[in-house]
Amino acid sequence: MAHDAIQREQTLQSSQETIDKLKAGNLDDPALVKIVRDLDHLYRSTYFQTQDRQAYGFLLLGIAFFILCILIVFDRYRSAPELKVPEALRSSTEKERKEVLIFAVCGIVVLCVALGAIRLMLSTDHKSVIQKKQTHETLPVPAEKIVLTDALNEAANQWPQFRGSLLPNKNKLPKTWDFTTKWKAKIPLKGFNSPVVWNDNIFVAGGNKTERAVFCYNAKNGTLRWKASCTTAPKYPELTEDTGVSAPTLCVDNKQVYAIFATGEMICCDHDGKEIWRRQLPFPNIMYGYASSPLLMGDKLIIQYDLDESQTLYAMDVHTGKDVWISKRETSASWSSPTAMINGDKVTIFTAGNIAAEGIDGNTGKVLWKNESLGGEVATSAVVVNNAFYFSNSGALTGAFSPTDGKLLFKNEESPAPDVACPIVVNDTFLLFSSGGSVIGVSAKNGKELYEKEFDNGFYSTPVVLDNKIVGVNLDGDLFKMSASQKDLKIEAKYSIGKKVVAIPAFHHGNIIIRTSDNELIYLESKQP
Repeated sequence: MAHDAIQREQTLQSSQETIDKLKAGNLDDPALVKIVRDLDHLYRSTYFQTQDRQAYGFLLLGIAFFILCILIVFDRYRSAPELKVPEALRSSTEKERKEVLIFAVCGIVVLCVALGAIRLMLSTDHKSVIQKKQTHETLPVPAEKIVLTDALNEAANQWPQFRGSLLPNKNKLPKTWDFTTKWKAKIPLKGFNSPVVWNDNIFVAGGNKTERAVFCYNAKNGTLRWKASCTTAPKYPELTEDTGVSAPTLCVDNKQVYAIFATGEMICCDHDGKEIWRRQLPFPNIMYGYASSPLLMGDKLIIQYDLDESQTLYAMDVHTGKDVWISKRETSASWSSPTAMINGDKVTIFTAGNIAAEGIDGNTGKVLWKNESLGGEVATSAVVVNNAFYFSNSGALTGAFSPTDGKLLFKNEESPAPDVACPIVVNDTFLLFSSGGSVIGVSAKNGKELYEKEFDNGFYSTPVVLDNKIVGVNLDGDLFKMSASQKDLKIEAKYSIGKKVVAIPAFHHGNIIIRTSDNELIYLESKQP
């Protein structure tokens, strides 16, 4: 044991000196970082292995001594030959035996204490080093650099966030509008967020008073792959039935998925369900309940956190959840989700409140402009087309904002505007889908109303544009494929899901994923022509 302790001291000291020298080098070099991490792992493994051997040695030594003492006592009292002694000496012999027993017990106790003290002295120095390593991160792990344009182009082939991708989505429409239900899955917790997809993983969220959770489903067969829960909110907010605690749609990239709930809880997991980080934002006091969906832009996660008392835009580092910048907005609460325009290195984020629309620098959080022309209760979000932000909300206005100064390129305050579904633009036609069942076509050039088309029921779900076609689902669960021009909106195909739908459809390999209002996830597979 003594030889092992001396050898360990020499080996560990030498290893520590080597690690310290390497750390003094360029830790931006991934190869050097890997070498240091491997040596650090070897250092820790060696320490704990020798500690284990030393512990077993002391244990065996203590057991051996204890057994020896027991045998001595046993031999003294049970195996010794009976001696006949005079009666006068018997009392002194009994006293001697008791003293031997007391000394034996005391000796065992003293030895155990001594062995423990020696072991503690030998291990104190290295234990403090190991604890320091475990408590403080001494070796920086360089985060993978994310190039915004590359990330956005990759995301355009998936279905990664609210309304699809920030750039025009490259998913293909189903070959036919005749579907079979490949599978159905019941989502355990209620929510109104829309499904997002990356490769063969489908992500949704749900929650109640006791638990909020992210769910990952296998797109091939509908099995639940994993669940990640949040249960630590300081309190539960007052919510309306049609908003709930899980209205915001998730974001997903090629490594991680991000969720926010109306309790202010945030959680980030990798695609296997391992938690990467979590965060608690200030408790969200807002009428109806918090409902804004996050926006993912490369290495930044944008959160429009509008509350009754304050309105804040957060840019968070996707690797850590820590703030990159915070923009305090002097406006009013809304339920709108942010969107962004990308021009090279310049990123302009558009936010809408119940009073004002704002343009914010995506790199710094600086407010670039503010246009106080809105009103009502803003729940819709802008769409980026033709180098402009197109926005429409009931009680506010229908118009297009310049990204440079926020001035209105046109304004329409006469046509009925949507109150839930976000507007879209296709073929120079600005389309407004209302919850009452009417769809208004407006010129994307001057804002003049072109036509109105009536549907049997209204739209809560925001329509999306793929291959220059419009896909939308109304409250009856009728799934439409439509085409639009400045003359008319035509229904090219219709498929009845048979259930109420408020979530936006997601797309996967020419098929469609639907979340119904009764929390059923349905995979509709297009029949081959």
